[in-house]
Amino acid sequence: MLTGLTNIQAPRLSNLLNIAKTGPIGLDLGLEKLNMVQINARENHPEIHAACSNYHNSNIDSLLAEPKLFRNLVSSIFKNYRFKGKKVVSSMPSSKLKLLFLNYHCKQDQEQSEALLNALRDRIGNDLADNIIDYIPINPDGNEHTEQLALIALAKKHDVEAYLDLLTSCGLQVVALEIGPVAIKRLISIMSKQNNTQKTLTINFGAKKSYLTVLWEGNILLDREINFGMNALLKAASEGMEINTESALKILHQYGLSQPDHESNQFDPDFIDNDIQGTIYEILKPSFLNLAAEIRDVLVYVASETRGGAIEQIYLLGSLARLAEIDKLLGGQLSIPVKTINPFYGFSVRSSNNKLDDLGPLAGIAVATGLALRGIIQHA
Repeated sequence: MLTGLTNIQAPRLSNLLNIAKTGPIGLDLGLEKLNMVQINARENHPEIHAACSNYHNSNIDSLLAEPKLFRNLVSSIFKNYRFKGKKVVSSMPSSKLKLLFLNYHCKQDQEQSEALLNALRDRIGNDLADNIIDYIPINPDGNEHTEQLALIALAKKHDVEAYLDLLTSCGLQVVALEIGPVAIKRLISIMSKQNNTQKTLTINFGAKKSYLTVLWEGNILLDREINFGMNALLKAASEGMEINTESALKILHQYGLSQPDHESNQFDPDFIDNDIQGTIYEILKPSFLNLAAEIRDVLVYVASETRGGAIEQIYLLGSLARLAEIDKLLGGQLSIPVKTINPFYGFSVRSSNNKLDDLGPLAGIAVATGLALRGIIQHA
């Protein structure tokens, strides 16, 4: 089993935080960076104990295949950042994990796990022996007369064992393995209690694909994969500007995705930023129109599943969320508030342990923050 996927109902605010407790380190190995966050609960308030987001400068599969590279990276982090202890909650690398939604029926005298397993065999075949499987019930109140839904996580046994061995070889004690949607759910649950938004859509941008997760009053209502990511955007930018992808990435990080303001610098004939911003905006606008269409499809689905309910807030995280003004660009195409997520929203920071300027855009460490909160939020 992938530990920690079940029994994750959102707790009440009064039970959210333990007093004066340092939780385990949330460790998220991404395609570009190793992200680590550790959180204290002090006087009923979350406090960032330590955090880092370091480039690993390696293909993730190569990094997993060469333990020495990973051990050196982890060792360097512990030398330079004041993490406490070696307990970690980590996410399985996305390339080693398969997520799917599964519809199933559970008879009155049947165990839920048995019903799920039978439905899963019908869906993907009988060859499940080599997989570790766990699930999150999406509509746990269903009965034998209604079709139920669950989010299924599958990972090959040898991949899970190899990843656990890799972490253990670094001297880390693995408390739990989780999946991204669970970590995001935990983080959004805290943010929702503070800003009173209980119906959210989170978009986690990856390199090739992105993931749209709907959290509805503490439960995962939807987790959908779409073919949209940083690679497609870089390809469009590099072809449109006739430059290589490395140069396109630098330009996107420098100028972001803001619409040009031709009036603010009209008296400076040498000012070229507006021209560059205008070029970027026009080249990438079709891509974001397509993304907005995908989001609208999700909104229609949510309305149908909730009898007319509506998303209150859209949060952005992951690779594209690091680009300036992406929230404004998407927000201009949708009728719902869009924010680039700040995973430290409402948290204090233990300044002696942190250099937050080194983290880069905070949206990139949202999953690691959600993982770190597992040891802080009760029953999570």
